[in-house]
Amino acid sequence: MKTVKFIHIADLHLGKRQYNLSERYNDYFRAFKWMLNFAFNEEVDFLLIAGDIFDHKNIGPSVLSELFHIIRNFKDKCFKKLNRNIPLICIEGNHDNPVYSEHSWMSFLADLDLVVLLAGEYNKETKTFRFDQYSDKTHRGGMIEINDMCIYGLPYFGSFTSQLFPAIKKAIPKSESKFNLLMMHFGIEGQDKSKTGVKMTQSLNLLHENIDYLALGHFHKQYTLPSANPWIFNPGSLETNDLSELSFTRGAFIAEISGKEYYQQQITSIECDNGDIDPRFIPNRKFISVSSIDLEKTDNFDKSIDLILTRLQKGGVPLHDTKPVVEKSDLNCPIVFFSIKGVIGYSRLEIDLNKLRNAIKKKFAILDVRIFTKELFSKIDQLQVGLDEMTIDEIEKEVIFSIIEEHSQFNPIKSEIVALMDDIKAQLTQRKPNYLELKEQMTEWCIANIDGFKRPSKIDGFIVEAEEEKEEALQRLIKEKQKEDESLKGEKSDAESEFNPFDDFNLDLDDYIDDGKEEEDKTK
Repeated sequence: MKTVKFIHIADLHLGKRQYNLSERYNDYFRAFKWMLNFAFNEEVDFLLIAGDIFDHKNIGPSVLSELFHIIRNFKDKCFKKLNRNIPLICIEGNHDNPVYSEHSWMSFLADLDLVVLLAGEYNKETKTFRFDQYSDKTHRGGMIEINDMCIYGLPYFGSFTSQLFPAIKKAIPKSESKFNLLMMHFGIEGQDKSKTGVKMTQSLNLLHENIDYLALGHFHKQYTLPSANPWIFNPGSLETNDLSELSFTRGAFIAEISGKEYYQQQITSIECDNGDIDPRFIPNRKFISVSSIDLEKTDNFDKSIDLILTRLQKGGVPLHDTKPVVEKSDLNCPIVFFSIKGVIGYSRLEIDLNKLRNAIKKKFAILDVRIFTKELFSKIDQLQVGLDEMTIDEIEKEVIFSIIEEHSQFNPIKSEIVALMDDIKAQLTQRKPNYLELKEQMTEWCIANIDGFKRPSKIDGFIVEAEEEKEEALQRLIKEKQKEDESLKGEKSDAESEFNPFDDFNLDLDDYIDDGKEEEDKTK
């Protein structure tokens, strides 16, 4: 096998404007440009991008224009200095394009010959995949061959992903002479506790019989599976998208494959830096975490501010008077985050977080500050301060989980339900939702997960008991009604023995009912 050298990245989220900061918008592009420069210096054969190049499927013109110039300049540089191209081989993630849609900005970039967009086709009627050879003329296909490596790609399939592994295995032939690489966009369950993922089922493990390297994206944490002789690789995001990701290792993989045997593979992790400090790491915006600050001993908010400023200075947050002056465009100009806690002796109405933020920004050389108050309690108001704002996604996920918890029979497929809700949301938030496709997707999902809807025997027992109690209650009501009727009959017989003024009339109701028979007799 000819030696192949490549870089594997994912989850660029270009166009993201974290905390509505223009500098954060630039940071995501900066990480990508660093990665392209690294690929050029390493003279790799190609660069894999396993989904979510964009942060949103409906990107603005400025995002597309910026990316267009970055990729075009990179390609021009490769042709001038290396006399060849370094293809950017991509798939669509959930942020790039909603499930089952036909067109996206990714396909537009492919039409401009800026990227190679791989998308194996799935036939829903026959339940089979087809990986056509990528065409330089149509800019479409599901597989491309470079040297002795066959690279396959699939778009994001969402909650239906786990049902597709047998069909994928059948569509990709096992090879003894070529290295098979498959790109997909999904996360493995348990790798990110805050997100739902695909379980490591037997059907997924069997893919390894035909696939030598599974290149994933979606989860922003770097991981390889299994721990011994890994074949599943997820690089993580190139920049911090959420504060929870600061505890993750994130970045990229650089791989050199010279044979199918494991000892001939050299796969190395490239990690993200916290700031722009170590040239071996991918430069990221610096984040500084300060330990929780207890405000219990302060009796008003102004004193609380003084205490917070003192603690931040001791925590290493840079002052404005430090030299050299750090510009906001410098990645070492940090975003600071901390929480305030304790039982305060003044009202929550005295707390002005904007006043606190302004005081912090006036004293310290920082880009932004994030403050959390979930552990703060007002003794006077007898309530938790709770000034933190939840994102719409966090609120939605909390509601869905609470509904599932109320119906414990759905716990076995909790992850699948949450993934389905994400897919439905992605479809419905389009300008023109494809309701027919959505209906088919939900139908296929229900068929695939029908076993998960079976109620546990314990719940069935409760239902049987409830039905028995209902039947017993009905029998009691019938008996009570019978007793009541008998009692009324007894009262009626006593009343009939008394004087009745209508007894002498001996009324026959038939004489007073017009049923049309009299007229009928006359005609006869």
